[in-house]
Amino acid sequence: MGFGKFVITKSVSYFLVLIATVSILYLLTYKIIQNVIVASATEQGDEFRQALLKTNTHLTPAQVDQLVHSYEQNYLSQFALNQPAPVKFAVQMYRLLTFNFGSSYEIVWNGSHNVNTIIAGYLPNTILLFTTATLILIALGTIIGLLAAKSAGSIWDKIVPMIAVVHSSLPSWWLGFLLIAALGYGLNVLPAYGMTSVPPPKNWFFYDINVAQHMILPMLAFLIVGIGGFAYVVRSLVISTMGEDFVLTARARGIPESRVLFRHVFRTASPAITTQAILAVTASFAGALTTEIVFNWPGVGLLTYIAIFSNDLPVILGITFVLTIILLVGLYIGELVYGLLDPRIRVGND
Repeated sequence: MGFGKFVITKSVSYFLVLIATVSILYLLTYKIIQNVIVASATEQGDEFRQALLKTNTHLTPAQVDQLVHSYEQNYLSQFALNQPAPVKFAVQMYRLLTFNFGSSYEIVWNGSHNVNTIIAGYLPNTILLFTTATLILIALGTIIGLLAAKSAGSIWDKIVPMIAVVHSSLPSWWLGFLLIAALGYGLNVLPAYGMTSVPPPKNWFFYDINVAQHMILPMLAFLIVGIGGFAYVVRSLVISTMGEDFVLTARARGIPESRVLFRHVFRTASPAITTQAILAVTASFAGALTTEIVFNWPGVGLLTYIAIFSNDLPVILGITFVLTIILLVGLYIGELVYGLLDPRIRVGND
């Protein structure tokens, strides 16, 4: 199968998976979604009523009630709430797939209750911290894993699995508190919480430096917990590849070990490693709830926490659907990259 045909096949497959996944989420949360729509209509109607009373003082209470009722019905019609089930399903699915989640109950971003605006306001902060940290984790984890695999059986190789087990067992919130206590308050060398100082620097250069300083502690907590696991995955994939016949043949030909490792072994193992890296980057868009809470980092994790405790269902639903779609897009990209790097995958799909 050519790569173009492979892309088309996977695109159709993942589009169907996307529709099926969102449909299942929709059906599981059907009653909640309908209640959210009705509540949003009522809230929009109250705001419209206040606007009418301020700008149209000549209207009678009955006329105001009539206009508000019409406004609310028009809002509900946008979601096909009074339409037959198939029409309602199609309209509401379209709005979900186009990231139209209505208005929040409590949470506000820059004066807006629009769920899209709120998520779009928090998501870049998560990407800035956790996607950056994930890219660093991937780079360092790959290097450590390769070095461990190169020295298979040595003390260095035995340390990596030990680090992976110990570090991945550490609660991120506990580690975060330790870092805050030691480096934030004990030595007072790094900011303990938040994204910027209060008030933030006005100059853009010093503002960026200030943000970078605030990123260090949560990023350090994230790396300590995750780097051992990724290094162990790389080590295991490389060691399993080093037992292949083509590697033994390359060594028998007298090719230097470093060349065998990077030119032959790593190249063969790279599709699986790349897939792991793409999944890690995709997961980084969801942030880390406990880490964001501990460091008061205004990302998707902290937004989820705030939405849960304020019972802001539109925001919770919006985050759930957005992260689900991001995960599926990440899996789709991972499949394409895997097929590009390893032609055997395309052959297996014929």
